[in-house]
Order: sequence, then C-alpha cells, then structure tokens
Amino acid sequence: MTELERVDQAVEYFRRYDQKRSAIKQNRENQEYLKTYIHDEDHVVKNFQLTTKRAKALGISAGAGLVLFLLVFFITKSIIAAIVLGAFALIGISVFSVCLQHYRLTAAKQKQVEINEGITEQIEILKAREPQLIQDKENFRAGIEKRVPFISVDDRKYIGEIRKMIESGDAATAEDAAAMLEQKLLMDQFTNIMEQSEEKVYTAEENKERFGDPLELIKKKRKPLFRRKPKVQNA
Repeated sequence: MTELERVDQAVEYFRRYDQKRSAIKQNRENQEYLKTYIHDEDHVVKNFQLTTKRAKALGISAGAGLVLFLLVFFITKSIIAAIVLGAFALIGISVFSVCLQHYRLTAAKQKQVEINEGITEQIEILKAREPQLIQDKENFRAGIEKRVPFISVDDRKYIGEIRKMIESGDAATAEDAAAMLEQKLLMDQFTNIMEQSEEKVYTAEENKERFGDPLELIKKKRKPLFRRKPKVQNA
C-alpha cells in the first residue's frame, strides 16, 4: 500500500467515524423534535376554540329559529305558533350544537392523550438506542487509532495537509508529513503567542481617543498674549 493509499484509507475511516457521530446527534435531534408533538389538555382546549365555536353555533340556531318563526307565521298567521316553533328550533339546535362541540372536544382530548403515549414510546425507543450508538462510535474510534498511527482522530481535519505534503514530495511517508505538520503548527502557535505579547502600538487617532487632543488642552490652559488694561473711570 502506497503512502497516498494509506492517507485515502484514513480519510474513509474518518468519514465513517463522522457518520457515526452524526447518527448520535440526529438521534438526539429526533427526540427533541418528537417532544414538540406532546401537548397537555390546556393546549388542546385553547386550540379547539370552544367559545368561538359555541358562539357560531348559537348564531346558526338563532338564524334557524327566526326563519322557522317567519315561515310558520306566514303559513298559519298565528304568532303564538310561530313563537313556539321558533323558540323550539332555537333551543333545540343550540343544545344539540353545544353537546356536539363538547363531544368533539372530549374526542380531541382523548386523541391527544393517545398521541402523547405514542410519541413518548417513540422517544423511549430512541433513548434506548443512544448507548449502543455511542458504544459503536467509541469502538470504531479505537479501531481507527490502531489502523491509522500517523494522525489522531481529533486531528483528522489536517489529513488534507498531510496528503499535500506527500504529493508535493516534501514528505516521504505519512509519519514524516505528520511530524512536519506538527512542527508547523507549533511554530504557528508560538508566533501567535509572541504577537499577542508584543506591546500594542497606538496610532495618533487612537492616542487622541485615549488621552484627548493635546493641542486643545494647551489652548484651554494657555494665557492670552496681550492683557487688556482695565478702564479707569473718570471721577
């Protein structure tokens, strides 16, 4: 196996390792997503909008009662019969509508209970899977560390640079490339530390913001060149 083939093999191992990490993350995200479908009874009642539906039903009942009242009155010319039948229609339809909405609300509550139970069961299944997914990831990581001795799993983001060093001829083996890369990273880290420890050089504008404009301060404190003599009032 050539050195580039070793690097390509490591890339494939790392890709599969990242897939296993993603599977764990996805499993947890699925659990959180399923939780959004679990609601309590107050949520069901609020979304059912029982008050609005009852008001709408009463409006329909009143309209039906009025129509029946006018119809009976025009047919029988009896206002008493029209009132009785109109009131009967109003009360009957109102009671039926209220009972119907109550039944629907009860059914919606029961349906939500069943949904909550089903979702909770699915979440428990996903939770039970997680330890196995984690163990599978850790076992695969241990296998990578045995098969890829020149770079650790935590440093896998540098595998592309190791490949470039081998392709350019700067390193003969993957181990040599990893050693060269380690030295480069240490030097970069050392340079960053030195740059951060150097004393900051402020520009003229930055110094003005820090200490103020010295010319303005001088102008405020400077004595006038010519003093006016006080006028002497004639006695």
